[in-house]
Parts: sequence; structure tokens; C-alpha cells
Amino acid sequence: MPTTPVKVLCFDVFGTVTDWYSSVTNEGEALSRETGIQIPWGEFVTRWRLEGYMAALQDISSGKMDITPTATIHKTKLLSLLDEYGVSELTDAQIDHFNLAWNRLGVWSDVAEGLSLLKENYMIMPFSNGDYRCLLEISKRNDLPWDGIISADFFKKVKPDPTIYLDAAALLQLPPEEIMMVACHAQDLTAAKNAGFKTAYVNRLLEFGPGVPQEDKPIAFDYDVSSFIDLDQVLRAER
Repeated sequence: MPTTPVKVLCFDVFGTVTDWYSSVTNEGEALSRETGIQIPWGEFVTRWRLEGYMAALQDISSGKMDITPTATIHKTKLLSLLDEYGVSELTDAQIDHFNLAWNRLGVWSDVAEGLSLLKENYMIMPFSNGDYRCLLEISKRNDLPWDGIISADFFKKVKPDPTIYLDAAALLQLPPEEIMMVACHAQDLTAAKNAGFKTAYVNRLLEFGPGVPQEDKPIAFDYDVSSFIDLDQVLRAER
């Protein structure tokens, strides 16, 4: 088990803190009620996430694409998907509003209590590929008690670039071993662990909606928990 005291907990946001699948699907269903358009929203939102945002991050990481605002990445894929699904009746204002659903994401049920508990003993903040504006709006909407915000925007690179974790540690003026990355994504945590961070895997079984198998965990992490409240209990037991 970890021996060096951790001072800062850094949180992935999309999936770990926020329930993006339900949030954006619900907004899509509201749009259908408003306009009468019929789209299989769960499928649409999953493709928007994987084929749009996640694919763009891979292109940025490989150097094929420059750092781009989150809303721009989302809108490019949204317009493509709307065309593919044969949706042409939405106004520009409706498209722009729906595109910013990613800035209005709700959080998992354990997040508010869990973060408040963890904040008692640690500095807590997001460390996300989401741009600063997006993270600010999500945080304000959900009244999240962060001590600060770290966006990949600051470093002009994206996770899991192996150097970005050291950049974050330098920003915090702490050695990597005094920082813990908290996420529901093995790729993020593997890169953080390789950079010297402590790691906590939070199992978000419904990140991609019901019936989707959980990803493989190719390596062991320092903690493997079911919620932020569970993480707080484990960490308090060790103090």
C-alpha cells in the first residue's frame, strides 16, 4: 500500500465525476419532445462521445490535430451525426444549445458527499482534458467544492500524454507521489501511475449506459473502489 502521504487528489471529470451518458441522452430526449425528431439517443450520444471527442483527443495526442476548444470538437461531430441521422429541421440556436449539453452535465449520486468528505483531508481538483470554460461551467452548475481546476488546456497537450502528469505536478509544486489520480479509466490511471502518481480506480459501471461491459484493468492500481464515499472511507482507515 502507499507509504508517502498524499496531499492532492486529482479527478478525471467525464465519466468519473459526471454521468455524461444519462445527462446528454436526457437532453436529447427533451429535444425530441420539443421538436418531434426521432433519434436513438443512447446510440447517438455514445457515438458523439467516442467518435467525436475521444477520437479528437487521439488525433491531438498524435499530433494530427491542434488543441481545440471542447465545444468546437463536439459541434463538429454533432453536425456530422445530425446529417447522418437525417436531421435537418433544427435551428442554429437549437444546435448550439444542444452542443453545450456537455457543459451542463450532471454528477453521480455519490459525488457531492464524497468530495466534501475527501476535501476535509486533501486538496481536491479536476485534472481533465475538458477545456477550462467547460470545467468551470460543470463545476458551477453542480456546486462542486474544488480547491482549484487543472485543465489540459494549460499545457497544450492531453492525457494520457506521459509528460502532462509531470506538468500538473510541477504546477502544484509537489512530487508526483504526493498526488493521486482518481478516475474510472484504466488508460488515464496507467499513465498517471507510470509518472509516479498514486492511483484510485472508481468503478462507474454505467458510464456508457446499461448493458455495456466494464473495461479491462490491465494493471493493479493503489485503490479500487465503488464511489468517492468508498474512497474516503478507505483513505480514512489508513490515516
